[in-house]
Order: sequence, then C-alpha cells, then structure tokens
Amino acid sequence: MKGDSFKILTGFFIGAMGGLLAGLLIAPESGSDTRKKISKTASQFKDDLQELAEETIESAKKSLSESVDELLKTQKDKVKLKS
Repeated sequence: MKGDSFKILTGFFIGAMGGLLAGLLIAPESGSDTRKKISKTASQFKDDLQELAEETIESAKKSLSESVDELLKTQKDKVKLKS
C-alpha cells in the first residue's frame, strides 16, 4: 500500500512539474526571462526531488530496522520456548 501511495505522489509531482515547464515555454515572454524561469524551476525540481529521495530512504531504513527488530524478537522467543 505504501508503494502505491508513493507512485501516485511521484506521478502527480512529475506531472505538475511538466505542466509548469510547458506553461513557461508557451508564455509570451522574452527568451532570457523564460530561461531564467526554467532554470529556477529546474533547480526547485531538483531540490524537491532530492528531498523526496531522502525522505524515501529514511522511511525505508526505518521500515527495515523495524523488520529486523521484529525478526530478532521472534527468534529470541523461539529460543526461549525451546529451552
């Protein structure tokens, strides 16, 4: 379920950035103004994408850590039962 939410959020984010970029390209402004806006948008997109990647990595680390802890607890309980 978490994977589906991530895919939807990522798709929405990429679509929004694509729409914004397309809007900038068809806007009736000078080339230098448009290039500045594209550069600013690309920089913001990179920062947002990096933040999303960092959050995803932290979430995966936490999930993995919780899974390992649960596995260790289960194994300890099994050893206690055998004793």
